[in-house]
Parts: sequence; C-alpha cells; structure tokens
Amino acid sequence: MSSPRPADPAQRLLSIDALRGVALCGILLINIFDMGGPIAMDRPLGEPSMADPDWLVWGVAQLFVTGTMRGLFSLLFGVGLLLFVGDEESADRSRLYLRRLVLLLLFGIVDSTVLLWPGDILVIYALAGIVALILHPLKPIQLVAAAAVILLMLSAWAGLEAPSFQPADTVYSPEMLAREGAARLGSYWQSFDYMSYVSWNWTVNALTYRWMGDALAFMLVGMALYRIGLFGPDFDERQLWRMVRIGYPAGLALRLLHALLVFDNGGGPTVISGIVDQPGRLAMTIGHVGLFLLLWRRGPWPRLMAGFARMGRMALTLYLGQSLIAAWIFSGFGLGLWNRLTWPALWVVAVVILAAQALFAALWFRAFRFGPVEWLWRLGTYGLRP
Repeated sequence: MSSPRPADPAQRLLSIDALRGVALCGILLINIFDMGGPIAMDRPLGEPSMADPDWLVWGVAQLFVTGTMRGLFSLLFGVGLLLFVGDEESADRSRLYLRRLVLLLLFGIVDSTVLLWPGDILVIYALAGIVALILHPLKPIQLVAAAAVILLMLSAWAGLEAPSFQPADTVYSPEMLAREGAARLGSYWQSFDYMSYVSWNWTVNALTYRWMGDALAFMLVGMALYRIGLFGPDFDERQLWRMVRIGYPAGLALRLLHALLVFDNGGGPTVISGIVDQPGRLAMTIGHVGLFLLLWRRGPWPRLMAGFARMGRMALTLYLGQSLIAAWIFSGFGLGLWNRLTWPALWVVAVVILAAQALFAALWFRAFRFGPVEWLWRLGTYGLRP
C-alpha cells in the first residue's frame, strides 16, 4: 500500500479554492480595522452617526462581511478536513491530520507574535479542528444538529453577557489609546512585547472557548454540506437557489436588526443583538455560498474566478502575508500609519493589498505547484518533499 501523499493540484476542487479566495479577501476587509487601529475595538472611535463615513463602512461590513467571511473560512475548513481524511476510517489519515493541526497551531503562534497579529484565527482553528476530527464520522443531520446546539449556546452566552457591557466599555479611553499607540508606533520589539502580551491574554481567556465553538459549528456545517454533495457538479441547482432565497432575506433581516440595535445603543451590544448575531451570520454565509456556486456554474468573469482560485490555493501564505504587510504599513518601524486612517481609507488599503497578493499568486503559480507556506505545511505533515 502506498503511503499517503498530498493531493495533486490538478485534482483539486477549483470551486472550493475560489470560494476560499473570496473568504480570504473578505477577512482582510474586517481585520484591516484592527490592524490599522485599536486592536481590541470592533467599532469606530466616534459616537454612532450616519454622517460619519467610518460608521457607514461599519454598517456595510456588519450586514455583509463581518462574521460571514470568517464563517465561510470555517465552513471550508470543515470541507478540507473531509477531503483530507476521507469517509473511510483511516488511522493513518487521522494521524497525519493531527500533525497538520499541530503545524497550523505553530503557524498561528508565529502570526500572533512574530508577525504582530493577535487577531490570528489559526490557533483557534487548530484547537477546534481536533474536535471536528473526532466528530467527522457523524451523518449530515447529526453534524447539523451538533452545530445548531453550539450556535444556540453561543447565542445564549452573548445575550446573557450583553447587559454587563456599557457603550463606553467598547471604546478605548485616552490612556488606553496612548499606551497602545506608544507600543505599536515604537520599535519592532515594543510592538512584539505588546502584541505578544495581548495574544497570550486572549488565548488563556474563557473567550477562547467561544471562538472555538464559533469555528467548530461552521466546520460541522461545512462537513454536512459537503456530505450532501453541495460542491459536486450534480448538485441540484434549485437547492442552490433555495439557499440564496432563504439565506439572504433571513440573514439580511437578522444582521440589519443586530446592526440597528448596536448603533442605537451607542455602539454597545444588547441582549437581542447578542442572540440574533449567530443565526444572522449563518444565514448570510449560506446565502453567500449558494450565490457563489450559482455564479461558478454559469462561468462569468473567468479571470476573476481564476484569480480567486489561485489565492485560495495559497490562502495560508497570503493570510500570513497580510499580517506581515500590515505590520510594515501601520507600525512605527514601518510607515507608521497606525490610527491615522479612516475606515474607508483602510478599505482602500485592503483592496490594494489584495490586488498585490492576487498578482503575486498569479506569478507564483507560473513557476510553482504549491504556495511557499503550503509547501512547508505539506513537508511537515507528510515528512516528504512535495
């Protein structure tokens, strides 16, 4: 029997790669706010106002991007688990996948310390991936039921926690802003000390369990969708339309309710906003998946889709690269633009970064079969030179 090896790029499901590329782009549109401003704030500094461009961007992001791109990435992580392990019980494949998760954990530690990005999600994925690996033999309905239970628990947690937050708690004080600014606009080692401290405190916090549950639930949904053949060419197109017709109206209604409640509460969460957040982002994510697969089948914008697919093939390289680029743009040892740009300007920066990464991916795959970090990941997983 031949030893397990990485999948040949020619055998990959390009639709999954392209959807992963879309998720990668969307994640930067959210991460860029914390990369270019206060790391622990999910809202603009000013008071909520429709006249404030920052809050307008916040509103658009809340409706269509925030949480949903992370949901897409988590969903596809679950799909990737099944593609790697397969449906047959294989101790060798499970062992290799555990090694793959350990390596992902190490990449996450590097990202959250050396690359100065405490918002890294790779550590969470590595931990949640262990649970997903245990649960992967479940049937689709069981996977969906487990995901529903997790999301209900997370919604209850958020709803019960909301009254303990006042709007002022969601904004940096002048002292906090000055302290973080001194670190992030200082030398590399000042930034490293501060970001590593933040990363450690976030990791050993109880919120890690919430993030793990958040990621795990969408991984399970992704596995269920893959098991029912969603990404196959023979999947009923009427079901894709149903995902769009149900996902978008439900998601938009719940996301709009969430955003309006937070906006009306001075930027702070409410009980209802906490409860509707998870079902809203799940519905919107399902709508995104359905719409993308419909577009993929119809073959519009072939160059754009091919670009997304290339980015998806080297998503780990580009994700870590975003941290590296942002560290140079915003830190004191680089361009020093931390907390100097508006949210619309930060989105412009994100688009420029993504355009550069798309060009890099196109040039890279002219000469190589794997992204550089993906090559290392495969080398560490299989112990064989890819």
